[in-house]
Amino acid sequence: MDQSARTEHLQERHQERQRDHAVILLHGLCGSSLELGTIPKALKKANCTVVEMQIPNYSAALTDPTVTPNWMDWCAMVESKIVKLKEEHKTVSLCGLSMGATLALAVASFSREILSVVLLSPVLKYDGWSIPWYHRWMNLPYTLGYRNWTYKESDPYGIKNFEMRRRVANALKKDGVAAVGAAAIPARHLWAAQKLMAYVRQSLPLVRASTLVIHSIDDETAAPRNAEMIMENIKSEVRKVIWLGDCYHIITVDNEREIVTNEAAQFIKRNIDMHSNDISLKYLLHNSPLKDRRSASAS
Repeated sequence: MDQSARTEHLQERHQERQRDHAVILLHGLCGSSLELGTIPKALKKANCTVVEMQIPNYSAALTDPTVTPNWMDWCAMVESKIVKLKEEHKTVSLCGLSMGATLALAVASFSREILSVVLLSPVLKYDGWSIPWYHRWMNLPYTLGYRNWTYKESDPYGIKNFEMRRRVANALKKDGVAAVGAAAIPARHLWAAQKLMAYVRQSLPLVRASTLVIHSIDDETAAPRNAEMIMENIKSEVRKVIWLGDCYHIITVDNEREIVTNEAAQFIKRNIDMHSNDISLKYLLHNSPLKDRRSASAS
């Protein structure tokens, strides 16, 4: 086989391996797939099967403000989709933004069917610089029975880029949903999100899938400590954090969106290649040439 034919064959095999891989995308609480920016396109270009999940009483189009959702139902929906995808794909990865990243962590804590997890602006606590000091008391009216209120999105809408922020404000005013999510989040859904975050904070040591965290140091919703807590507590052999310095919370559509898209796609592709090539550190250590030579000389 000449060099050009060999190269073409290797490229075909590489594409075939990636077609065997599926990626589930999880937008933020009461949001839509618009939030993921160009990530779906980049993953499709890499020949991955892309699944943009719509979850009842989590996604904006399927939200009923009169219903109190259970965060475990959200997890069950994602886990069920993983099981179905595994019937036709060799591996499945998760990529989530904001509360979608938190949801991905929750599923990764009890599912061993996940190859890799990409966490974009993960939220374990609402503690960014724009969160009001009285936020910690917002659960009090809920526990007292006042549950028909909503939290309205406001400037800067998670976006540092002024022009993009202006477009988002207009879209929220016109359609009630934009690239940053819905214009308002019902109290009942925030309550479920609080329960989800509490579970994830306790369950981080159960996460073993390869993990990439991308977080802004100027995130107005979730302070950098959220990403640090994840990196300090997960048990993944492969873990990486990327810090951004020119955007706010919705990093997929802000000033550094191209970096976010490229890093997310590359991380998933690298894990596909490692899985496809069956690279195992334990295997290499136990079958190294040095060990073989020692065994031979001893005999």
